[in-house]
Amino acid sequence: MKKLTLTALAPLLLFSLYLALPCTLAQTKTVPSKDDLTKQLFEAKCKLCHSLDKVKEAHLNKDKAKDIVEKMRQKPGANISQDEASKIYNYLEGYFAVRPEAPVAPAPGL
Repeated sequence: MKKLTLTALAPLLLFSLYLALPCTLAQTKTVPSKDDLTKQLFEAKCKLCHSLDKVKEAHLNKDKAKDIVEKMRQKPGANISQDEASKIYNYLEGYFAVRPEAPVAPAPGL
C-alpha cells in the first residue's frame, strides 16, 4: 500500500473545509428572541440612571412596575417611548415580580 503524501491529501483537506465552512457559519448566526430584545431594551434604558440590581431586587408586580416605569419615563433624558415603557414593565413583571402566595385557609376553630 502506498503512503499518502501531503500533496495527495491537500485537495481532500481543502474540499472538506469547503464543505464544512458554510455549516459552521450558519450555526453562528442567531436571531435574538423577543425576550432578548426586551432585555436589551430594559438594560439600555434603566441602567442610565441606576443599577439593574436595584430594579431586579424591587420585585415589582405589574401595576407597581407600570407606575414606576411611567414615572421614570417622564424624567428628563430618559427617552423612553410609550411602546418601550410597555415592553419594559411587562418584562419586569414577567421576570422579577414576586408571585403572590396562595391563600392559606384558616385553621379550624379560629
